[in-house]
Amino acid sequence: MPSSKRIQTSSARPARKAVPLRYKPEFCERLLCFFDVPPFTVTEVQKKDGSVAFVETAAELPTFASFAKQLGTTCEVLSSWEKKHPAFLEAAQKARDLQSNILIQNSLRGNYSASFAVFTAKNLLGWKDGKEDMSPSSITVHWEEKE
Repeated sequence: MPSSKRIQTSSARPARKAVPLRYKPEFCERLLCFFDVPPFTVTEVQKKDGSVAFVETAAELPTFASFAKQLGTTCEVLSSWEKKHPAFLEAAQKARDLQSNILIQNSLRGNYSASFAVFTAKNLLGWKDGKEDMSPSSITVHWEEKE
């Protein structure tokens, strides 16, 4: 019965471990430029009857994953930079604010579906529903009798 196992020859080289991209202070500005895009564009379109219509198109929502890809690294590396470099942490917080604004503006204008907007706000931006758990963890009652 033939075996489905492959035999590795000695000429095969072991895969090299990728060296993480080294942090540079200029990445802070690049991050902010990447996230600082208009939430939408409005284009004037002439109809067949000669009238003009305006078409609104949502911007592609910038993400840390797409920024990491542009740099040739990973979100894990970006996260480690946030922990080690206060300037990058501040830039990342500002980028999240810009991302939030794009999400809000396009959601309010109907450019994003409501279910996508809710899902994205919870998962990317850490938003939560406004409901708070009001159940107390424990109640202590002191009972004193007066004579």
